[in-house]
This record gives sequence, structure tokens and C-alpha cells, in this order.
Amino acid sequence: MDFMEIAGYLGSALGGGGLATLFNWRYNKKKHAADVKSDEIDNMRKAMEDFYKPLVDQQNKRIHQLEDEVSTLRKQLTSERDEHQRQIKSLQQQIVEITRVLGIRANNQIRDEKTGRYVKKNED
Repeated sequence: MDFMEIAGYLGSALGGGGLATLFNWRYNKKKHAADVKSDEIDNMRKAMEDFYKPLVDQQNKRIHQLEDEVSTLRKQLTSERDEHQRQIKSLQQQIVEITRVLGIRANNQIRDEKTGRYVKKNED
């Protein structure tokens, strides 16, 4: 083996390894950049969860309280409405009864005036 042959083997070994290293370096650089971006996204997600999760939980709790309050108020309103409807019906029945009684008296008075049995009271 002469010097040139050894130098050729050495050059091809370094050259082949150098090309592979160059390709691996470029691939690893892209992979590392993707890993860094993924880590940044994970960190942002964790920071958002740490900041917004308590706010969201607090809002959900408040929404639940308001829903319970609305439900209670609706039940109360329905109960009061039913009571008012009952009172209105009772008043309507009383009005009908009063009107009926007054109608009978008015008919009797008209009949008495026509027959002459009606005696007008003297006004002082």
C-alpha cells in the first residue's frame, strides 16, 4: 500500500462520514427546532391553564349559582302567579254575585215602579 492509496481510503472515509454528518446535522437542526417549538407550545399551554383555569372554574361556579337562583325565582314567581290567579278568580266570582244581586234588585225596582208599588223615599 502506498501513501496515495492510504490517503484515498482516509479521504473517502472522512468524506463519506463528513457528508453523513452534514446531513445528520441538518436533520437534527430541524428536529431540534421542532422540539423547541413543541416545548414553547407546551409551556404556553401550561401557563394559560395555570392562569385561566381558576378563572374558568370561578365563572362556572358563579354560573351554577345564578342558574340555581333563577330556578328558585321562577318557582317563586310561578307560585305567586298561581296565588294571584286564584285571588282574581275569587274576585270575579264576587263581582258576578254582586252584579246578580244588584240586577235582581234593579229588576224588582223597575217592576215596582211600573206596578206602582214603588214608594220613593223623601229626601231631607
